[in-house]
Amino acid sequence: METPVAAAGRRGIALSPASAYAVLPGHAPNAVRIAVSAPPVETLAAALEALAALASGTPDDLFVD
Repeated sequence: METPVAAAGRRGIALSPASAYAVLPGHAPNAVRIAVSAPPVETLAAALEALAALASGTPDDLFVD
């Protein structure tokens, strides 16, 4: 899951892989954690759209900026 986390980071979006929150090493779901505080609605919308595009793309899309 590190590749999507890195791809999001290159787009200015901070994600944490599920492994960062797993109690037992190697037993994390294939997931990320997104924390939202109080960004402007436009910023949140743009970030969620970027994440949706990453999630719906192919693995090769993760390396394209």
